[in-house]
Amino acid sequence: MQVFLETPRLIIRRFTEADAESMFAMDQDPDVMRFIGLYGLPDVEAYRTRIRDGYIVDYVANNGYGFWVAAEKDGAPFIGWFHLRPAMQYRFAVEAGYQPGEFDLGYRFVKSAWGNGYATEGARALVAKLFAETDVQSVVATALVTHRASIRVMEKAGLRKVSEFAIAGHAEPATMYRMRRDLKSGASVGA
Repeated sequence: MQVFLETPRLIIRRFTEADAESMFAMDQDPDVMRFIGLYGLPDVEAYRTRIRDGYIVDYVANNGYGFWVAAEKDGAPFIGWFHLRPAMQYRFAVEAGYQPGEFDLGYRFVKSAWGNGYATEGARALVAKLFAETDVQSVVATALVTHRASIRVMEKAGLRKVSEFAIAGHAEPATMYRMRRDLKSGASVGA
């Protein structure tokens, strides 16, 4: 297990192919996928392939950044995932107004982990690590405007609303949030 980051309650580690079953099970929950759409894969083997040919390859291409498993330190070995990756890898990067050089923050959790503050805890830690270890100047994230829980996480992590945009497959618009690094003080501020 290659740990990328630890927080007080979480271990954020690299994916392995053994995580495919947990990913598949999470994405089968209609409540988890409610604001995401029909982007789940058809079976465990498809998740195994995505992990092997996508996530693991991206660790090398992106200096260790990409998608990671979120696990409880004192509990479940898989409660969801985070990503922090080059923003232009997001399938709706152009529609969102993402810029080259930005990094895209995302997260998804099993329903039993909701409401515990894990997404905020991990998001804050990941953004802090990115700004401390790289010269990336801004982090961006999106959510459908009706996904209040995800928007609260972005806001608690320090990102600020920039715009709304149409997203294919959804009747309601999405909203884009950004946090920029303040070049004078090294602190991070909203857009």
